[in-house]
Amino acid sequence: MSKQTNKSIAERAIKAHYSYKQTQSEDTAREYRRHIRRFHKYLNENTDVTLWDCHSGHAEDYYQWMFDDEYAPSSIRVAHAALGDFYKQIDKFAGRRGFPEVSVEQDPTEYATPERINGMHTESKKDAEGGDKPLTKEEVRKLVDNVPAPTTRNELIVRLLYQTGMRRSELVRVKLDKIDRDSREITVYGKKTDESRKVWYQASLDTLLNLWINGDRKAKLTADESPYLFCTSRSERMDEQVVTDVVTTAAENAGIQETIYQNRQGQNINRIGAHTLRKTFGVHFINDGGDISFLMDILGHKNIETTKENYLKYSTKDLENSVRRHGPSL
Repeated sequence: MSKQTNKSIAERAIKAHYSYKQTQSEDTAREYRRHIRRFHKYLNENTDVTLWDCHSGHAEDYYQWMFDDEYAPSSIRVAHAALGDFYKQIDKFAGRRGFPEVSVEQDPTEYATPERINGMHTESKKDAEGGDKPLTKEEVRKLVDNVPAPTTRNELIVRLLYQTGMRRSELVRVKLDKIDRDSREITVYGKKTDESRKVWYQASLDTLLNLWINGDRKAKLTADESPYLFCTSRSERMDEQVVTDVVTTAAENAGIQETIYQNRQGQNINRIGAHTLRKTFGVHFINDGGDISFLMDILGHKNIETTKENYLKYSTKDLENSVRRHGPSL
């Protein structure tokens, strides 16, 4: 089976499964489709197997990849449930209800489990007291002032994360042709949501962005061929871990890094990482009077409850007083 044929059959199966799940829950159908597509993409990019001949080892490697990429344990469990349901329905409806006639060698979720991944049962930063606490404006300034070399690139990384609320996975995938420097608008592809959205940065970033694009970036060996904002001398796109390393090193240099807890491997889990700047953007946005429904769209959340749960608890904005002041009284 050619790669293109396999892709076509896979999309047909995913579409049929989505239609089936829609009859039960639209939200679940969308969530499961996103996870199945991400697994399909993972197999294409990291293995030589397909959805039809992968096995439990591939599934567990995928769960480990999600965990290493900072997906929450709850998201990994949903991915496991989504894939399990996908293979269950293929076995049940193969050749019917829009499902292709395919033969699956083994349901890869049958013997795979996310719970075997080291760290799935450790305390998360979100659960640890103060673990996902945002930075103060003064702490952000200290981060910017203490980035490691190369300083132009790394300062741009920190300030872009803070000004836009992008995830690190989104930042490294920003393409030059998706940056409108006149309107200071960036079209972002969300690897986590498999959708695109727009974010904006402030005029204070113009000089630094121009210095990188028109200067330092051009010195990279891959610059002419790479479509990405952050290319390196060895690859067309920066690795996500580099973003984390830049932020954590800047925090250590600034003397503001904190250890939240130790995982099962005895590794220190730091309070300040790349995601901390996303959290900080959101809380500062709300505290400055930003609308939480707008924040949901900017951050690429699917559900406003996610935004409320993660960003209101650290907000100093008095919601009750805001309602009493601005709410209708008739």
